[in-house]
Amino acid sequence: MHRAHVRSPVDVLRLVVGGILVTGGLAVANIFDSTLLGLSEDGASAIEPLPDWAHDLPAAILAVGVAVAVGGALAWALATTRFRRFGMLASGFVGASLLSLGVGELIFDLVDVSVRAVFQAEDGDFALPFAGEERPGDPLLAGAVAMLVVSGSFLPRGTTRRLGGLLALYAAISIWSSGLPALGLVADLGSGMLVASVMLLVFGRHDLAPDEQEIAAALRSVGLDLQHLGRLDVDARASAPWVGTTEEGSQVFVKALGRDERSADLLFRAYRWIRLRKTGDHRPFVSLQRAVEHEALVSLQAAALGIRTPRIVGVADAGVDGMVLAYEAIDGGSADGFDELDDDALVAIWSMVSRLHKKRIAHRDLRLANIFIDDSGIPWLIDFGFSELAASDQLLGTDVAELLASTAAVVGPERAVGAAHVATGLAELTRAMPWLQPNALSSATRQAVGGEKGLAPIRSLLIHGCGVPEEDPVKLERVDGKTLFLLATIGLSAWFLIPQLADIDSLWEQARTASAPWAATAVGLSLLTYVAATAALLGAIPIRLRFGPALAAQIASSFANRVTPAKIGGVATNIRYFQRQGVPVAVSVTAVGLNAIAGLVMHVSLTLVFLLLASGDDDATLAIVSPATIAVAVAVLVVVILGSSALPVTRRLLTTHVVPQLQAGWVSIRAIGRSPSRLVLLLGGSGVITLAYLGAMVASLEAFGSTASFPIVALLFLTASAVANAAPTPGGIGAAEAALIAAFSTVEEATIAIPAVFLYRLVTFWLPILPGWAAMSYLRRTERI
Repeated sequence: MHRAHVRSPVDVLRLVVGGILVTGGLAVANIFDSTLLGLSEDGASAIEPLPDWAHDLPAAILAVGVAVAVGGALAWALATTRFRRFGMLASGFVGASLLSLGVGELIFDLVDVSVRAVFQAEDGDFALPFAGEERPGDPLLAGAVAMLVVSGSFLPRGTTRRLGGLLALYAAISIWSSGLPALGLVADLGSGMLVASVMLLVFGRHDLAPDEQEIAAALRSVGLDLQHLGRLDVDARASAPWVGTTEEGSQVFVKALGRDERSADLLFRAYRWIRLRKTGDHRPFVSLQRAVEHEALVSLQAAALGIRTPRIVGVADAGVDGMVLAYEAIDGGSADGFDELDDDALVAIWSMVSRLHKKRIAHRDLRLANIFIDDSGIPWLIDFGFSELAASDQLLGTDVAELLASTAAVVGPERAVGAAHVATGLAELTRAMPWLQPNALSSATRQAVGGEKGLAPIRSLLIHGCGVPEEDPVKLERVDGKTLFLLATIGLSAWFLIPQLADIDSLWEQARTASAPWAATAVGLSLLTYVAATAALLGAIPIRLRFGPALAAQIASSFANRVTPAKIGGVATNIRYFQRQGVPVAVSVTAVGLNAIAGLVMHVSLTLVFLLLASGDDDATLAIVSPATIAVAVAVLVVVILGSSALPVTRRLLTTHVVPQLQAGWVSIRAIGRSPSRLVLLLGGSGVITLAYLGAMVASLEAFGSTASFPIVALLFLTASAVANAAPTPGGIGAAEAALIAAFSTVEEATIAIPAVFLYRLVTFWLPILPGWAAMSYLRRTERI
């Protein structure tokens, strides 16, 4: 029987997972290569007492078994003239094998030399095409995984699982018997999934959803003999809708669910779990049959409560791992196709929902698509596929929020809230308040109501018109842009740092050789930064304050920055200190902002100065762009900015956010400019802060015998510091070390750059923590913050 080919969202998920596995495999090999080598040596020691045949025979038998399975699948596809299937299987195997070889070569280049040595092939070992060297990748495993993923689109799940078990056993025995570290295992699995997913997305997979003949046969098995069956083109989440006609002439609505629909539902649940918290989703049912039985149970329970919902007339399994539910068809249409709903229909809908909620049944998908209006104008509730029995207040509140928003999109907020108020109690509306937010709604309702802009009037009417207590929305977003940036920063930092820290004993030996005078100089320059920071901040404030307590405030603010991201803690500490000294809030905020602007100006200015100095340094070992190139780049940047300002979006951004900030800063600078002493304190202090940190870095490098040119060191330090300051981690931890090590490794050996960076971070980040805590305690005890 010919089946259509479709593109499934599941393959998109597999594509992403495959890419993550390949990337993760590279990271694991780069970071934990020595650990994996140790594990392989331990495994080799454990099997050493076994006879030689026990080492090699199991792996050989399994390898032959996998090869026979691969060849048998290709031969079967050719023998049965399934040429498309043969092409996909063969292409998947070859593509994944080649990718495995390429990734294995990359892994081989990433690992330490001591780990590479174990991949030297002994005489007689097959090692082509690498001239006497083996590689971490296993092309047979990667190709077989690709074929298994491709064939999973047409094989029964039981067969797929058994073949998957064979591959897992082959991988485990091969690693156990080879004595080589499993550096390429994760990447091989990812290569197979990646290539197979690309093949299925490009050429399509077999549509395993029950087709017309399978649905008719399934319903016939439960006593429903249909004379006609046709597919409906309507919105139906996680199912395929059909309508049929029985011998008696009555119509039947059929929901067909297949493997892909269930996989798409699981993908949707996984996406919600990753992106949102407190979704209220329970664990998915172990099988599609259990999910269908649950929907039938809730539908029968709702009908028993007097809810108008179509009667179930049959449930059966259909096709390959598919299920069908048959309901009595209702003449009419879903409410999302109506331009207007009358008040009687709205009140009737809310009455049914209220009756469900009294028995703690949550529908969980109260979009207008799931409210059916019959030819008499009477509403029905349909599709209990996502419903819950014994539902929590959150699920019941989300139901109300969804229905309020979906009906408001059609009849307006006033009528939607009015009907809900008439048909339900205050408790129902109160439950909805924390969930009246875009993330709690379905995408269809969110788009129809207009997002937050459309929800604001609903909340206002509930509070002021219905007497619902005001309540802030519950935070649902688990992962936002800042969180992703934080995770990426931590990941990149780990990528750079963990290999350096793996040999901690060697690092400690290097630290013991550091020059004590240079290390003491670094400590002194670190202390100088707090004096300079105090001077800069006092220069930014138009009120005379005592230097000693202000110095304590700067030390305390540095401690606050250690435990909060983006220097938020330090800003809050300084503003609080100014307030306690009688400085108005607006002046305090302006002073802290002006101090930050001055620091930025001095950092950029010094970077440009050292860039020019480094470009003229004939002894520099780092390629530096010429001043002419810099001038051209600046000119191009100016042209791009001027051109962008012609766009309405850019102009709106500038006039809304940038220009007001610049105007406020300019007013403050003019006020400070009237007092030359304050201007010297502000700019001089900001410059000394940057130079003192630079001096501490130079002293740390000198402590380990660095010979790098000072302008080059200064340029690299200022550039790496700017990159590290963008990291959202507290104090730039992780990002600062990674950026500085990466920068100085371009001009110094790792044996100098790594311990120098850690000495610098020790004297500027870790050692000030205890004095910062003491200063914070002192300021609190004396009520200065």
